[in-house]
Amino acid sequence: MRIHRIYCNSVSDQGNVFDLDQPQSTHISKVLRLKLGNEIDVFDGKGSSAICKIIEINRSSIVLERISEVKKLNPTHPKINAILPLIKKDNLHFMLQKLTEVGVYEFIFYKPDLVDQSIAKKDSEKIINKCNEVIINACKQCGSNFIPALYYFSNLELAVNLVKDNAVKSYAFDLNAKEQFNLAEIKTDEDICMITGPESGFSKEEIKILSKKDIEIRLLKNNVLRAETAPIVISSLLQNHFGNI
Repeated sequence: MRIHRIYCNSVSDQGNVFDLDQPQSTHISKVLRLKLGNEIDVFDGKGSSAICKIIEINRSSIVLERISEVKKLNPTHPKINAILPLIKKDNLHFMLQKLTEVGVYEFIFYKPDLVDQSIAKKDSEKIINKCNEVIINACKQCGSNFIPALYYFSNLELAVNLVKDNAVKSYAFDLNAKEQFNLAEIKTDEDICMITGPESGFSKEEIKILSKKDIEIRLLKNNVLRAETAPIVISSLLQNHFGNI
């Protein structure tokens, strides 16, 4: 039977005994219904994991003892970063789950000019905090020991600046682009950032920003893909190109 996985950044610390935070403790006791002596696979989100045993169950916390050596993995290369728009909650969470499973290294969210009105006035901080939970749960499920970094900016230009400062090769995908995306132009040893827009696409001002920043703008295909589908397709193509799938 597959052993359950839990996130805790303390698993790779020096001590063998550590407490889980309340959300993870509640998940173990109320959802998984594990008992004293049960073993779980604990990962720290930075590449390390170890087998641990439940040695104490309290009302709001659970105490674990590490019973195996800490295993350290290195992240896969090249890395895929994603600049993504805020979209409707359910679609957003689905997109995040699948991109985490595929192995996207970093998520950079922005509020698009053509933002869906159902989320235009919602608290962006709360949305992003929930996204962190979704990412952690996806890592539990898919077996990844690396939790992707997550950033949020109030507009596309600020999001793009972060990537340009790190000198990452970037491609934006737009239905009105004249040139089709070709994997042959992607080196198999360079980090890539993909940039996608919301259901209504990039605004004229956002297209100007992308052009000003020397971002390559490409047409993915003639079919119109949903805002949550396009980045999943792109990242899957890239990971296959890199030999990581």
